[in-house]
Amino acid sequence: MRRRLSPWILLICAFLLFFIIYLTGAVWPIYVSERGFQEGFLGLVIGFYGFALFVSRLPIGWFCDILVDKRRFMISGGFLGLALAFALPPLVDSAWALFVSRILMGVGAGSFVAIAVLYSLYFPPRSARASTVVAASFFGWGQIFANPIGGWLADSFGLMTPFWITVVIAIGAAVLVLFIIEPEAPEIEKAPTQRVLLPRSPNLYIMALTMAMVFFAVYATVYNITQLYATEQLGVSSSVQGLLIMVYISVFVGVALLSPRLADAFGSTRVITAGLAILGMGILLTPVGNLAMLYLSELLVGIGLGLTFGLLMALSVEGISGGQRFFAMGIFQSTYAGGMTLGPITAGYVAQAFGFSFTFILVGFFVLLAGGAFYTVRAGAFFGSRDEARQRLSA
Repeated sequence: MRRRLSPWILLICAFLLFFIIYLTGAVWPIYVSERGFQEGFLGLVIGFYGFALFVSRLPIGWFCDILVDKRRFMISGGFLGLALAFALPPLVDSAWALFVSRILMGVGAGSFVAIAVLYSLYFPPRSARASTVVAASFFGWGQIFANPIGGWLADSFGLMTPFWITVVIAIGAAVLVLFIIEPEAPEIEKAPTQRVLLPRSPNLYIMALTMAMVFFAVYATVYNITQLYATEQLGVSSSVQGLLIMVYISVFVGVALLSPRLADAFGSTRVITAGLAILGMGILLTPVGNLAMLYLSELLVGIGLGLTFGLLMALSVEGISGGQRFFAMGIFQSTYAGGMTLGPITAGYVAQAFGFSFTFILVGFFVLLAGGAFYTVRAGAFFGSRDEARQRLSA
């Protein structure tokens, strides 16, 4: 019974992971601003989460390849790290506590490396793309409920309430994940040579760099200056902030689950390129100056992320041998965590120096540029024959 329930328990843990992280998502910018810090400091604080992800996910992936049948303990440790992360801001009122909290959040969230690959191992290889996309969609499932609930809790009971609730949930999730029974490990996962060499897959690094650009844009805007812009320019409350993020993330989930079918019909490269174009347009429309347009821009950003995240994650580990799959996922997630780090920091200081509108235009331009570069590389402008390029475009 536990073996049959294990994939479902893992999905519940994936839901709780992102619910925990983003229950305070709409609160962080307001919480930091109320302490008198400017946009640059906020970007630095938000960016430390991505920095911790960047540093932690490579070793987490490497250890998960080694700790066969014991990966649930890595996930449980991640939840305990999150519990400590969210206990710090209410207990210690200082700038350093904010930085340490964001670092621990990043380390705890790094357990998604183990969750994403471990979930796909419960299914046959032919279902690898679909199962990876399902796991990626839980980046959104948790946020759909977390952001509006977090905003409502902050408005109704105080800014610290979401932090305390996440502590309790994180401890419960750390216990729950210990009940899963991991799938049997293939013999290749026990081969020591698979743990030494970096994966020799250009696909992995192309997908990782593209995803880094996507998250650079999303974390620069949706989780950072879009919230400040909405508060300072449009007078939006915490509850409405939560609803805005819920619109973006709800659309992301639906589109992400649909993306494998779209990829089968039109080819992954075309779908991902379209996603980058839509994402860029959504960001460019953000500073138009009214709430209705802000909802539209969040919707477009959700579509863009949905068309890119799951497919890029699935493509990044296709063709990777079993003994390196967790490490490859660690490389992928660590690379895009670099985008999570640089996005808020860059956007915060650019907005402080040149204003919100210029920042949105700059970020949107970079996304559109990344879309053109991705399609050009996949089309074989720099490597491979025309037949190989045609196969990549239709795959």
